[in-house]
Amino acid sequence: MTSATLTSRKSLEPFLRDEVEYYPHQIEGIRRAARMRSFILADDMGLGKSLQALTVFCMDVKVGIANTLLIVCPVSLRANWADEIDKFTRLSYELLGEEPDPSRRGHFRKLSTKKRDLQLQAFLTGNGPRILITNYEQMASAIHKESLDHARFDTVIFDEAHMIKNPTSARTKGSLRLMSNRSFMLTGTPMLNNADELWSLLHRVDPERFPSYWRFVNRFCVKGGYKDRQIVGTKNQTELVGVLADVMIRRVKKDVLTIPQPFYIQVKVSLSEFQQELYDSVKNEMALGNDFIDNPLTLFLRLKQICNTPYSIDPSYADDSEKLDRMTDIAQEVITSGEKLVIFTQFRGTLECIVRRLSERMPDVPIFQLHGDIPSRERVPQVHTWSKVKGPAILACMTQVAGVGLNMTAASTCIFVDKLFVPGPNQQAVDRLHRIGASETQAIRVFELIARGTVEDRVEQILRSKKKIFGEIVEGSVSMQNLLKELARAEAEDGMP
Repeated sequence: MTSATLTSRKSLEPFLRDEVEYYPHQIEGIRRAARMRSFILADDMGLGKSLQALTVFCMDVKVGIANTLLIVCPVSLRANWADEIDKFTRLSYELLGEEPDPSRRGHFRKLSTKKRDLQLQAFLTGNGPRILITNYEQMASAIHKESLDHARFDTVIFDEAHMIKNPTSARTKGSLRLMSNRSFMLTGTPMLNNADELWSLLHRVDPERFPSYWRFVNRFCVKGGYKDRQIVGTKNQTELVGVLADVMIRRVKKDVLTIPQPFYIQVKVSLSEFQQELYDSVKNEMALGNDFIDNPLTLFLRLKQICNTPYSIDPSYADDSEKLDRMTDIAQEVITSGEKLVIFTQFRGTLECIVRRLSERMPDVPIFQLHGDIPSRERVPQVHTWSKVKGPAILACMTQVAGVGLNMTAASTCIFVDKLFVPGPNQQAVDRLHRIGASETQAIRVFELIARGTVEDRVEQILRSKKKIFGEIVEGSVSMQNLLKELARAEAEDGMP
């Protein structure tokens, strides 16, 4: 980041820090958002959505139309938002249900239900601009429901707002019940699978225009599948694009930053003899006709785990894997050059094998892990510690845990040992490295390990050919239902596994 690429704005003291600087696209986004009552900020990951949203709130505070801000985010990002508030503003904040731990600076301890209720009431009746940070799990909690349902905030920020895409989930219902004057919906992937996922965001932004989920579905979604109950496509796309243009601000990195585009390197590997035997056995156990469509995830996950390592499906099996052999070789190349490295997988058993292999090959290189057993509040500090290591270090991650809200720009190389079948979360993981703060001269290298002649290979082909299904609405998504149909059809035609 160079000063030539930044514009300084110093009119919002004492609320916004005087030294805060903006990229031109952020200034444009702030100006557009300030003119909307509520909006969807759908910039690519890493373009500074949190700074833009906080600035709009500070503008409201400055002119006297707002004092209270509620931030709703994934539980793993509560600490991250606290860091952002400290970094960009001079506003006070609290974490709902927690208080500073006097015995450990920078740490928090949980409050009892009674103290939490008192904390919320004190916040709502307090004076001056202030921020309360909560999370989606609390939106779904019956413990929090009564107190939050009766609270009113000037502004609510929903971070990773696609997490309320399911209108029947408790967290979506709790989120939609919240009362506020303005709502800022932040997400780099507003639609992961189908157009109906947009309804919750649009309803929160403009409930009068989008009052009914089923009315929205009937207008913009095509149904099919079993008894025509599944959403399989989109209709009235031109109208939907116009709807989004009214309420959504979206910019992509290649249009607004000088950061080079990621350099993707697909590495095809073969299955070992033992892997192939297991793969064929599992495939033969499960019919690939209608059963394949009705129960795809069981088949997909088992076959994908075998493609990684047999150990991933049964610890009694040996870690016999050409894919992990290749991963280890690539990792050693990166580490030998003095760089940091990030590795992604969706399977815990695979993560264990990755860490064990790398520890044996490079015993002197520090290895950090991110997985579900690491408490959410410790994940940001874990990444900070990894990034501050002098010299090479490895961060081995579960994709589901590390795919959002973390800054991994200390590395310029990542390896996907396996990928999720929906493109959005994979892109979010890459965006941990490819974001503001990344090198303006060195492109991010993304190694994708694909098991040749397997379901992984076939899905890659389908995703490439079908990626435009939703590209005309919001970039980078593909219908899971259509993906499954295409996969079954292709396999029936040519017999590929």
